[in-house]
Amino acid sequence: MKKSYWIKRKGKKGEIIWREGRAQGLEGAKGRIGDISKQIEEILKKKKKIKILEIGAGFGRALLELKRNFKDKVEVFGTNFESEWNQKLTKEYALDQQFSNNEIPKIYSRIDAGKKLQFKNNSFDFVFCQATMQYISDRALFIEEVNGILTKQGIVVLELQEYRSDHPKEYENLIEIWNDGKRIDFLKYLKKFKNIQVKKSKGRDWHYLILKKTSNLRLGLKLVHVIELENDIYSGWWGKKLIYVKK
Repeated sequence: MKKSYWIKRKGKKGEIIWREGRAQGLEGAKGRIGDISKQIEEILKKKKKIKILEIGAGFGRALLELKRNFKDKVEVFGTNFESEWNQKLTKEYALDQQFSNNEIPKIYSRIDAGKKLQFKNNSFDFVFCQATMQYISDRALFIEEVNGILTKQGIVVLELQEYRSDHPKEYENLIEIWNDGKRIDFLKYLKKFKNIQVKKSKGRDWHYLILKKTSNLRLGLKLVHVIELENDIYSGWWGKKLIYVKK
């Protein structure tokens, strides 16, 4: 059974009903990746104005709220993979939700976060990703890439979504690392990197990362297999299971 990927619907009174799962605002982000406003405030103590990027921005709700809260202290940008989740849609959503033109972020559509990111190194002071990483086809490369586009004093916050207790045991872990026939714990592996903190998402099975800039981050992992969960295993699941080997 194919899922319905609807974007918006008309309510009984003619109002627009927006797809709730793609409208993750700052309050919703707290349970997933913590209070990112506090992270931004810390960076603003060192810089007068910063650039923010959200990977998998959806309608751009979190970016709209950040721009409203921090005003001219921030420039806000977002990416989406799908072509229909574009600048025009973000503007329509923003104006319907009583945001102003000045608060609308720049949205880049057709950006595959599982490949080399199409931004210059040292471009953004704060990068975050929520409710998206389970879809990214090479998460090790993605972590390396966001480190590259981060400025020297910048911070990255990424919701991993690496574990699902509601899946059968074989598919509970959405990321696996293998070395010489033995499986390595993914979170323990990440904790070996001094610039990466691993934290538990509130009320969820999985964790999130806080990453600070380091020169030439390499996780030392090679992607060997991708399992499309909803297409290959069960239509009620979302995202991809990734299997890596240690280089």
